[in-house]
Formats: sequence, C-alpha cells, structure tokens
Amino acid sequence: MAGPIRTRITDVDEQALFLVELFFRFVYLNLRDLHNPSPSLTLSFYQARSALSTPGEFFRIPYAGGNSAVIIRPMKLSPLTFFSLAAVCQIAGSSGAAMLAPFFMAAHGYSIGLAGIPLVVNGAGRVCSDLMSGVLASYFSSGILIVVATMVGLVTSIFAIYFLDTTSVFLVAFTILGMTEAMFALSIRKIAFEESQAGQQGRAQGQVASALGIGFAIGPLIGGFVGKSFGPDVLFVVYALPQFLGLILLLLGGAHRFRKITQERSVQLLREGQKLLSRPSFLASCLAIFQSFLFLVGVNRVAFPFLAVNQGGFGLDWVGTMVSVSRVTDTFGRYTGGWLCDRITASRVILLGVLIGIPMFLLQPYGTGVATLLIPLCVMTMGFGYTNVGATTFALQSAGSAGRGLSLGLTRTFTSLGNMLGPLLAGALVQRLGYEKGFQTMGAISIVVFFLVWRGLKQQPAGVALDSGRSR
Repeated sequence: MAGPIRTRITDVDEQALFLVELFFRFVYLNLRDLHNPSPSLTLSFYQARSALSTPGEFFRIPYAGGNSAVIIRPMKLSPLTFFSLAAVCQIAGSSGAAMLAPFFMAAHGYSIGLAGIPLVVNGAGRVCSDLMSGVLASYFSSGILIVVATMVGLVTSIFAIYFLDTTSVFLVAFTILGMTEAMFALSIRKIAFEESQAGQQGRAQGQVASALGIGFAIGPLIGGFVGKSFGPDVLFVVYALPQFLGLILLLLGGAHRFRKITQERSVQLLREGQKLLSRPSFLASCLAIFQSFLFLVGVNRVAFPFLAVNQGGFGLDWVGTMVSVSRVTDTFGRYTGGWLCDRITASRVILLGVLIGIPMFLLQPYGTGVATLLIPLCVMTMGFGYTNVGATTFALQSAGSAGRGLSLGLTRTFTSLGNMLGPLLAGALVQRLGYEKGFQTMGAISIVVFFLVWRGLKQQPAGVALDSGRSR
C-alpha cells in the first residue's frame, strides 16, 4: 500500500471549498463500499490520524479497488471567524427589532412621519458612539470594546422588555442600542483591518461587511415572521436572543484576550483628525457613505415597508422577506465591492455604488407585485453595499497607523448620521409628497451627491490608497 501524501492548504476560502468537496467524496466512497468494508482502510485511518500534526492537513490514502479515502484533521477556527458569526447574530437581532419599530409606533397611534422616531434616536446614539469609539480604539483593545458593546446591548434589551409601554424608556433603550451597535461595527472592522495582509485590506473589509450584511438579511426575515405571529411588541425579544448567542461566540473566539492596542497621544490624534478633515477626497467618501445609509435605512425600514403594505397590500411576513432578499444583494455588493477595491481602487467602487442606485429610485414607486417591487430595491441596495465597503476601505487606507481608528470613527459617524436622518427624511418625503414624488426626490438628491463625490475624489492625494498597504 502506498504511503499517505501530506498536503497543506493555507487559503481560508480554498480550505472551505475543499472541505465540502472532500466530505461528499468521503461519504460516496464509504457508501459504495458499505457491503465490502476494507480492513486496510480502518488501519490506515488510525495511522494517518496519529500522524497528523497541523490543523488543515489531510491525507489521501489508497486502498483496495483503486479507490482512496481522505482523512482530515479538523481545522481550528480563527478568532475572526467567531467574530464574524457574532456579527451575523448582532446585526440580525438589531435589524429585526428595527424592522418592527415603525410598526410598533404605528400600532401606538403615531403617523408614518413619526413612526421612524426610534430609528432616529438609534441613529443619534450611533453618532455619539462612533467618534467616541474611534478614539477609544486608540487606547483600548478592540476585542474588549466589542465584548462590552454586546453585553451592554443584551442587558439594555432585556431591561426594555419590562418597560415596553413607557415611551421614554423605549426611546432611551433604542438610543443605547444604537451606541452599542456602532461600537461593535467599528471594533470588528478595525480588528479585520489589523489582521489582514498587505494588499488584502479591501477583501478583509468585504468579508466583514458581508457578515454584517448576512445579519441584515436574516434580521428583517425574523422580524417579519415573528411580528406577524406575535405582533410588533416582541421587538426587544427579537433583539436580545441573538445578542446572547453573539456574546457566546465572541468569548469562544477569545475577544476578551485580544490585546492589540495602538497607544497614541491625544495631540497626535487631533493632528491626524485635522489632516483627514482637510482632504476633499476623505470628505467626499464620508458624503458617499452618508448618502448610502441615509437611503438604505430610510428606504428599507420606512419608505419601502409602507409602500409594500399600503400600495402593494402585502403583510409583514412578505415585507420582511422582501427586505431580507434585498439585504442579500447588499451583502453581495459588500463582498464583491471589497474584491473590487483591491483591483480598481476604493474611490471608483464608491462612485459605482452611488451611480447604480439613481435610476432605481425612479422605478421603485411603480412596483405593484413582488418582482416589480423587489428588483429595483435589490439593485439599489447592491449599490449601497459597494459604497459602504468602498468608503470604509478608503477611510482605513487614507490614514496612517496613528489615526486609523479615528479615521474609521469619522467615517462611521457619517454612517450613523445617515442611519439617524434616513427614517425621518424618508417618512417626511413619503408623507408630504407621496410615494412617487418621494422616491423621485431621493433620486435627485443622489444625483447631486454623485457629482459632489466625483469632484472630491478627483482631488485625492497621490499614493493615499497605497499608504496603508505599503506600511504594513
């Protein structure tokens, strides 16, 4: 019998695909030989297993009949894998609750224009948290920050369940949850960037953004079906359960042991912040991500749900499903956008994302069925995904190691401003102008933003997009 062949696979994507292929091949071989088991195969299994020394290694073992079996030692999951799974849980809970929040307000007698108030205060909490988290990330471990954010969000959501009928407590809870969500999102992005290799920052950001996008896709689906079965009053339960699972995943990944800290003096951070804010290209990227979240949140959480319910006659389960599908295309945009950032530069990905959504605003209000409602929404959210990962990558590449956390914090501040103002703007436009003119106005705003961003990115200093990759 020939000796086993030892092979090593290092790329994570290749490992995942290869494991799936080997699993089915191993099952096929053993099912075919079920009535004629090979003793040599059993012997080779124990010999090979005892010889394995490194996770990710495998052996192809020939045996009778010219076939072969593959013995794999389970690979150890990386901390970033656990963090990404936790991100899926965190965002699924928050987006599921956010999907129910406007309907909760409507059920308590508020108009469409005011139904987005919980999302507005949630965005205000994000704005307060983003810049603060960016500064804290320069003094404290991002792993510690991400655990603290999850624990505070879990405790707040559990507390709010018992004070659901008190409007002030309800709004304060949504504000605190916005702060924790922003701290979580910033911390995981910073961890991913610091752990990525030179020249792969865009891909790393795309993978993290994809994990967040998967959570955004699952959340509305959960919120829609749970909301239809139990009513919108269960929104904090929808929030709390995934947070608990996410906290377990963070601890399993060792987030509390992540100690990488960039200690910088306050004066140096202030200087880095002034330098970033003096660059038209950086401000243009911030404007682009502001526009993407302004309409991503405004359309997905207010304008589109009420359009589908009031004009299309759909129930909450159908609305949640359609929003969930649109977030899948948002995730696709985030992932492919990260890949494109490493090939055509982040600035071009930003412009592509803004441009794609403009015609979709004009088509959206004319949808009456599932397909005509869903196609414009999906293309629009894919563009938002491009802008999201493009602007995030641009921000991280625009700053040196001293100001990377601050740069990300500034960018995420504009993200949170969009989160805060989006539901308010979308609700006001739909209520005052109607669905058709409301969406057309959003498209007109996007055209203005496109030209402003294009002019700003043209003034990008030479070599900015390469600083980060070369300094690592």
